[in-house]
Amino acid sequence: MRITTITRYLRQAAQLLVISSLLMTGIAHARDYQIEVVLFENVDGRDLTAGGLYFPKLGRSLRLGTEDAVAAGFIPLEQNLSLAENAKSIAASRRYRLIRHLSWRQPGLAVDDAIPVRISLGETIPLYLPGSISEYQDFIPASADTSPERERKINTSTVNGSIKVHLGRFLHMDAQLVFTDIETQQSFRLSQSRKMRSRELHYIDNPRFGILTRILPIEDPEGSVPEAESTDNDEPIESAPEFIDENNREPGPEE
Repeated sequence: MRITTITRYLRQAAQLLVISSLLMTGIAHARDYQIEVVLFENVDGRDLTAGGLYFPKLGRSLRLGTEDAVAAGFIPLEQNLSLAENAKSIAASRRYRLIRHLSWRQPGLAVDDAIPVRISLGETIPLYLPGSISEYQDFIPASADTSPERERKINTSTVNGSIKVHLGRFLHMDAQLVFTDIETQQSFRLSQSRKMRSRELHYIDNPRFGILTRILPIEDPEGSVPEAESTDNDEPIESAPEFIDENNREPGPEE
């Protein structure tokens, strides 16, 4: 009888541990994060070719600052930006051109629940797409002029695409972006799914443009964002790619 009682207590204790673990997992996944992204152009890459024009094939996404984005918990941030000095270095550089410094708050969600943030920056560029795009997965070939094969008109921008941050065992960032040079009529594609460590500075690029990014957990119960912190990785962009640990650098495809 005593053994039965002990066994019952052990089972109950095990059940409580499982429930506690699930609750803690839910709490961790409910944590909000500050996403910070600095997009920049590589000036030395202006003579490169990329095989034509492209438009990103995007699904559901949210535009920062819209009612839908706010309702989903995606809030633009303008203060306490940890990459402000990096952005200033890029803006002052002759090798790079600052495109935009963005930051937003969002909930940490699993990959199936996470929603990409729509990125549309720079000049408006008209393109023509094929009538059927079902055969294309990430990027759709386009033309600057209409033709019998490409009659569907659509506007793109200098940088167009999306950035999606989601949680699994680790944080992940999926970047699906197209940089279009209106003068050379070339589009450079960047498609990367990157495992991220929170608080660390990460560098993703291809020969034409790139991203500096950092993700910070927001743990303040009142919802304030963390104060900007300086780290040993915050080196000037002029020394890229040595300005960041090579383990954190993820080159994009040379397209």
